[in-house]
Amino acid sequence: RHLPILFGKRTGGSSGSPPGLARWETSYDWCACGKGLANVTVWPGEDKSQSVVVTAKSVKWMQWKIAVDTVHWKCNGMTDVRHTRLKEPANWWSLQLYEEERSTMCYGHGNTGRLRWNQWQATDYPTSVPFTSDNEGYACFKIPSLLRTNSGALLAFAEARTPNCSDFAQTDLVVKRSTDGGLTWSPLKQAAPAEHAARTICGNPLVIGNVAPVQLSTTSGHHPGRILLPHTRNNFAFWIVHSDDDGLTWSVPREIHGVTEVDPKGPDCNRNMSYFGFDIDKLDLKDLKDVAKYLHELGWGSVDPFNSTKWASKLKGPWQWVGLGPPGSLQIRGDRYKDRVVVPGYHSYIRGLSGGNGSPGQLPISQLYNNFGLGHALLSDDGGDTWRLGFRGLGPIGEGANEQQFVELRNGSLLANSRSLSTGSRQLRIQALSEDGGESFGPSQYVEGLPEPFNGCEGSIVTGQAGYLFFSHPDPKLGNALLERLTRSMHVTNVNFTGRDGMTVWASVDEGSSYPHKMLMDEGLTGYSSMQAYTNPQRSPVLGLLYEQADPTPDEDVLTILSKYVMGNSVVVTPTRFVFREIPTDAVLSSQPLLLNV
Repeated sequence: RHLPILFGKRTGGSSGSPPGLARWETSYDWCACGKGLANVTVWPGEDKSQSVVVTAKSVKWMQWKIAVDTVHWKCNGMTDVRHTRLKEPANWWSLQLYEEERSTMCYGHGNTGRLRWNQWQATDYPTSVPFTSDNEGYACFKIPSLLRTNSGALLAFAEARTPNCSDFAQTDLVVKRSTDGGLTWSPLKQAAPAEHAARTICGNPLVIGNVAPVQLSTTSGHHPGRILLPHTRNNFAFWIVHSDDDGLTWSVPREIHGVTEVDPKGPDCNRNMSYFGFDIDKLDLKDLKDVAKYLHELGWGSVDPFNSTKWASKLKGPWQWVGLGPPGSLQIRGDRYKDRVVVPGYHSYIRGLSGGNGSPGQLPISQLYNNFGLGHALLSDDGGDTWRLGFRGLGPIGEGANEQQFVELRNGSLLANSRSLSTGSRQLRIQALSEDGGESFGPSQYVEGLPEPFNGCEGSIVTGQAGYLFFSHPDPKLGNALLERLTRSMHVTNVNFTGRDGMTVWASVDEGSSYPHKMLMDEGLTGYSSMQAYTNPQRSPVLGLLYEQADPTPDEDVLTILSKYVMGNSVVVTPTRFVFREIPTDAVLSSQPLLLNV
């Protein structure tokens, strides 16, 4: 008799996946119509003595003593036994049970149990899964942020959302802690708890997120070793908590006043694309003229919004949307501004209409354009006790700024690496330099060799071995979806409908002037990421990478098949899990340098 070794949600101790495994294959099944809302029983092959019960809204990893390619299962309420077969035998399987409406086959039955299977293979590098969506009381985990503390512990932060993954869903800021290099993680806890009934905006529930952590040095003149956790509420105000015990406990949240330029009465919740002169937020025949005008100006790359008088004139007035990072802040080490804390931020002039302001027929176009914004920084010279607003996108703006992270260069300058608009403008990352400790930045410029998917994506940049820079981000592949083929056939220069796939780490040996080395980490669907550079217990320089990973969706209904055919990977998918991985910096630096034809 071979009993399975089970990993899953546990009371106390560590939670998450067993260490040292990477996803290998994904498959889906349905329970019988209306069944499987509580649990499913599964066993390997024909050996029912190894039965395992997996409850709804949880994930369980199972190690069978003998590798199998087939498992049998039975959802609660079913009378028949079914089976799932994957391509190759494996010792490690995981199963997640959740509810979903199966409208085409189960009309009138309500929700039905949905099974997501994954096979896992052993790796030769440290890796684990700290967070899995539809688990631990939340529908979705997004926006990873990783911090390695002075003690060597790792803190993994996430936005925990419910009942869905919308940017306007109720969101908690949560954290897990690892003391063994990211192999296992503590139970989930809230890092900045708040009453959700308070401070709602535009009819949406309270959203706590956009965390940008930093730990003060042990020689800091104020609060040595303190971990600062600046974050946003409702993407309209900045708040902060701190920890003086290495992330075990957190202070009461407090608001940071005087560092935004918002209307105290609140944002304009109904501002849409008409703010930019286009009535294109709904499917309406009377607006076809505006659609054509919009496509002419942006869809075909004839106008750079940040260098258009018409568009740039809208970058003024009260901020409608504010963000920090993600994924982190920094404390300056150089002598001139030593110990200053610099928190990267951004702001825009349209919030988007998703969530409480949604209506039938509404398109998500205005949501894309809260990326049309400018950067700013929060500065503190007393260890986070008081704050002021540093640069705020004034002067020459170049290509603006959005989600961003700063690094300190050898000469004490700060380099900002930012997500770009990538919606009608060039789909490349942008960078800017500050020579005065974040008080001001020069205009942002495109970075050849660092691509963006359509509408951009967050990335992470850190200083590592020998002062070299390392950057993590999807490296989107050109596909054959209808929109991609259409834009290529029409010789559109600034639009390619690539998506968030191919998590990659780049290296720069010339302080961000070029990024000739790159190493693929995950060729599948990925998204946001966060890195830390440190020396591991074996005294090797490594990168800790925490990133969003999404399983492929099944091609089993007309809408999904049509969406993939038209949009390909440019449809932003919900993260299935966060993956932590340790990467030797030598492996990235030894990758073949890229030769760019520019």
